[in-house]
Amino acid sequence: MADESNARAPAPGAHHPALDGLRGVAVLLVLGFHFLHIDGEGGPAERFLLGATRSGWAGVDLFFVLSGFLITGILLDARGGEGYFRAFYARRVLRIFPLYYAYLAILFLLVPAVLPSLNVKSETQGWLWTYLGNVLFAREGGFQASPYTGHFWSLAVEEQFYLFWPLLVWLLPRRRLAVVCGVIVLGAFALRFAIHRTTFNATAAYVLTPARMDALSLGALVAIAAREPGWWAPVRRAAPWVLLASAAAVAAVWIGQGGFFGGDPVVQVWAFGPLASGFAALLVITLGEAPAPLARTLQSPVLRGAGKYSYGLYVLHYPIFLALEGLGVTSLVLAGILGSRLAGVAAFAAIAGAATWTAALLSWNLLEKRFLGLKDLVPYRSLAPGSARR
Repeated sequence: MADESNARAPAPGAHHPALDGLRGVAVLLVLGFHFLHIDGEGGPAERFLLGATRSGWAGVDLFFVLSGFLITGILLDARGGEGYFRAFYARRVLRIFPLYYAYLAILFLLVPAVLPSLNVKSETQGWLWTYLGNVLFAREGGFQASPYTGHFWSLAVEEQFYLFWPLLVWLLPRRRLAVVCGVIVLGAFALRFAIHRTTFNATAAYVLTPARMDALSLGALVAIAAREPGWWAPVRRAAPWVLLASAAAVAAVWIGQGGFFGGDPVVQVWAFGPLASGFAALLVITLGEAPAPLARTLQSPVLRGAGKYSYGLYVLHYPIFLALEGLGVTSLVLAGILGSRLAGVAAFAAIAGAATWTAALLSWNLLEKRFLGLKDLVPYRSLAPGSARR
């Protein structure tokens, strides 16, 4: 094994192309979860495909780890500078709000007038406009209250994270912030355990921000370790072992439950933590000298492209999925045309994927990119002299 005693932490603020690839993996997992869908019963090959893709929800957990890492890193590097809060929130608004609110405006204001047959449930829209969709779904115990925005629960989690995390980073030295992250990880596990001992509301354990903060906090811990002298080398050495242990824990739950579905209470209690830990370990490995096959894969044009357009892909994929099914374009119908269940699934995934990719490209070039260009108006200022805190 190579000597890692002098292993360097990733440079603060530097762009790491492989992280775009990890983001691409995350969004493709989610797309696979929804697009590679089996209608009805199938044979061994179909059941295997369904079992594999049913774990694609885990892509959201990878998003959370990456978000915790990137957001905490940005805040740590900007802490003490002039306009710290103003710059952070303005830049987040420019990145997140345009597509999110454009989608809601089309869904709740335009669609009911043009396509009333879709029966959009506008009575719940207040929850979505205020980024409280996850609270709505937890209260209802499911996503039926607003099916066309069911995937927005994760955007609500991240937005709620943005509300309080900048203040914590501003107030706490790095090492105390790391302790808080550790406490949050334990608290998220305890909350999910308590939910299933009391209300048995699996949706609440899945979508509420306090119950999902362990993934965000583990990503934040990686960002802290990368900036804390003496921490990175041992963290990097431990990462492969953490990944191995996490994979073993996830595999044990998967085998024990006969599957790995995010709505399963056993998965939520006993596998969410190991899953997030494994993703955090993978992040550390990616930031270091990742094995050549992993590095090449994550820096491939396909994964980096998916990572670049991941926000649009995520926001737009689910309504496209529902629209296709509403039009009668399902894997089962396509299977009847093509004479094969697997061919039907592949055809549906190809159609939905192509439509989603096209929509995401349009969103990026016509909307997102234009607002992102305004970020230069609210730059992060240099640190005030003597303001940096360890």
